[in-house]
Amino acid sequence: MLLYRTRTTILSSLNQGCPRASCRSYSNKVRAFPFAVSQEKAIADLSFSAACFTGKQVLATWLRHLLPSLNVDALRPIRSVPAYLPAWIIDAELEATVWSKKQDADDHFRKDVAQIQFSHSCFVHTPLSALSLVTPRLLNTGAVPWSEAMRRHEGQEVLCLPFSITPFHLPEAARSLSMADANIAGVLRFEPSSVRETMMAAYPVLIPIYLAQYEVREIVGDKGQNTTISAFIEAGIPNGRRMIEVLPDVELFFNIFNLPVPDLFIWGRPATLTRCFANVRSLIANNVTLQHRTLVEKWVDRAMTGGAAALQRYRDRYFGTSEAEAARKVDMQWADPRIRPFEKEERSANLQWLSSGADLFLLRSMLQVYNSKRERGRVGQEADCNDTENPRGEEAVLVVRVRDPTALTRDIDNIPSWRKT
Repeated sequence: MLLYRTRTTILSSLNQGCPRASCRSYSNKVRAFPFAVSQEKAIADLSFSAACFTGKQVLATWLRHLLPSLNVDALRPIRSVPAYLPAWIIDAELEATVWSKKQDADDHFRKDVAQIQFSHSCFVHTPLSALSLVTPRLLNTGAVPWSEAMRRHEGQEVLCLPFSITPFHLPEAARSLSMADANIAGVLRFEPSSVRETMMAAYPVLIPIYLAQYEVREIVGDKGQNTTISAFIEAGIPNGRRMIEVLPDVELFFNIFNLPVPDLFIWGRPATLTRCFANVRSLIANNVTLQHRTLVEKWVDRAMTGGAAALQRYRDRYFGTSEAEAARKVDMQWADPRIRPFEKEERSANLQWLSSGADLFLLRSMLQVYNSKRERGRVGQEADCNDTENPRGEEAVLVVRVRDPTALTRDIDNIPSWRKT
């Protein structure tokens, strides 16, 4: 027997008129990406994609897509609305104890303290929360300060959803993981209790999308019934990706052939970034490689796309089980100095500070390795004493650089202004 999954989407809020979502005010730290496509074009593109993926009224909808003035019985939405999705973009630096191997064939793990710097994006609204909507194309468009005038677009009210989480409990959530969950891959794992945040900047942004609902006729068993599906399109960029929910009879087709059933059909580019949430800028430890950095990114992506359960549990644990309660708790955190406006100068200063932190961590690690070797009496034993240009060997040159006192402290002049308070 096929068990159809419950359809819980953003559009379910429309049934109640969304008074709280539409009227809620945003902090002056919030930045919004403007709508870059008209509603008429967005709905036309969505309708054509929905027709193709459902197999309903394909020819007529295609003709109307080509000739908008053509009077044919095309697939049309029963309701549509522009909306702003609240999301967080995060720049962070964490430290933790890791066990790593360079390859599976190695006999044993090496224990070390690692530093990781990464960018991340997240929001809690299914099913879109399983997709990465913060793409390079969107970031290049530039966000603007939120204003009340943005509550309307082309004469229509915009559905403005509230922020229901902040990312500041993520380190604590990582510390509560089991050792099994902290096993990133066969060559890398970390100790959950050792996770420590050393820097985090979180930027609240609003991502524009169009939402539409379609009512289609399908056959279930020997009877016909009307089914409602939702469709979404990215509206912050021209020709954004379109996402259509899967019909129950299409689910049945996938199950017949033992294929995994997708939550959404996705049309458009960049498809390769659909499930990419984390960008690890650096992962520093004595025994890690670029391969380990890629493994961490994939581990985060798997956690984010493994269904809505992980993000929902995070919200329920730290912000409450209802949308209203979560929004109230987020409202209490807007004064946190780690919440920053998503602006070029602001983010550049934060990334420069992170970069200096990575350099400092690397230098300290190198000095620690050198001191360890010196204590064991190994330093200088292999140096060529007949080398007149450098009688102490290449390692001595490295030591001089590492032990330069100015190299072991961050440049105070480059500290972001919000970290000075």
